[in-house]
Amino acid sequence: MTSMTRYSAPGAGRVLARVLDRPDLVRAVRDLPPRALAKLIDHVGLEDSGEIVALATTEQLARVFDEDLWRSVRPGDDEKFDDERFALWLEILLEAGDEFTADRLAELPEDFVIMAVHRHALVVDLDELAVEMADRGEYDDDRDLTEKALESCLYQEIDRYRIIARRHEGWDALVTVLLALDKSHRALLERILERCASMASQYIEDNGGLYDVLSSEDMLEADVAGDREDRRAAEGFIAPASARSFLALARTVDVRESAPGERDPVTRAYFRELARTAPKSDARKASEAKDSLESLVLALEAAKAFEEAKEAEVIRPRPQLRSGAGRGRKAPPLAEAPLFRRALEDVGADDPTAYGTVLEELAYLVNVLVAGAAFRGRAFRPSEAADAVVAVCSIGLAHLVTAKTERARTRSAAALLRSEGAVKAFRMGWFVLTRDPSLADEWPALDGLSIR
Repeated sequence: MTSMTRYSAPGAGRVLARVLDRPDLVRAVRDLPPRALAKLIDHVGLEDSGEIVALATTEQLARVFDEDLWRSVRPGDDEKFDDERFALWLEILLEAGDEFTADRLAELPEDFVIMAVHRHALVVDLDELAVEMADRGEYDDDRDLTEKALESCLYQEIDRYRIIARRHEGWDALVTVLLALDKSHRALLERILERCASMASQYIEDNGGLYDVLSSEDMLEADVAGDREDRRAAEGFIAPASARSFLALARTVDVRESAPGERDPVTRAYFRELARTAPKSDARKASEAKDSLESLVLALEAAKAFEEAKEAEVIRPRPQLRSGAGRGRKAPPLAEAPLFRRALEDVGADDPTAYGTVLEELAYLVNVLVAGAAFRGRAFRPSEAADAVVAVCSIGLAHLVTAKTERARTRSAAALLRSEGAVKAFRMGWFVLTRDPSLADEWPALDGLSIR
């Protein structure tokens, strides 16, 4: 049976908590022609467009899919459906919740959804499979090979169907969506699975039987789990097992007893692999560090994406309101900001190299929470994890610095970030939170955090 991480999230009405008080953004997205929306998403990057995608209408998304999901390998070739891109779209849609995603898919053309599911999964009718296996006899070699091949695959069973992964990338997202369809669009899911099973039956018959299909090059990848982890590590992701190990270490080991500058084994391995697979120039690091601060530390909201898109002439800017005409909330004064943010600003002002290192560690810590921690009974979303990392680091710094005045505490915290980075502050915060969970009460970003 597959081991999957559910993309469990609240409904679409809550995922946009940071921007729903900005009705102008909702109107701006839904007023865009589909081609302009596609350009906006391309400009921002699909991975960073979750809020924008959640605000778009189904009609817009259907047209954007026409633009984005059909590609040719070379100019002049026929355009073909991009399976991997569709899997990424599912993951982005799921940021707004599985129910939201199921509703969106239910409104799309049924043939399109069936094609997409069939490209990602082989749907087998278990009743037909049982009859076929029984006909072969108990000691049939092909039967034994088929059973072993079935056991080695990722799969999910829904009623009388076994849904077998054709590829590992996007599998968790696909299963999450299918289970959501089973809950809220049962009849549609039955039609999808029935037609996919029919197509799979013909495909199996044309390709020599189920064992040959499961063991073919298209279906069976050598060491796929390890290869997938390597690829994701190169992109900055961390495996759930590694994330859990890091958090377990943070719970049990007091960093105040560690040697200065010493990194834990999990963090060392992560950054060693990242450096090996994706070497970058200092200039590129500095550029990406600035982006990381926007998207991770400050949990970039959709409004920022719109401003960037306006600068790129993707959207025509609207006339600016005169002073006093708007009702937007101002950012809190620096003195009221968390200790970690104040210290980070000090580091950024006079030490770009240390600043870039801290930001890389923040991205790592966000991925640790997303992969290895629970939040309100589900997985963290990246923006939630970014806020939680800032809170935990602030708690940690408060226990690591001894200065009395606020300014002196900020300077001491900044000095610690320069010399030790963000990981030590986070580990200290996680360590004390496990011993005094009430510390989380002062931090809304930690409301619902499960420390185990």
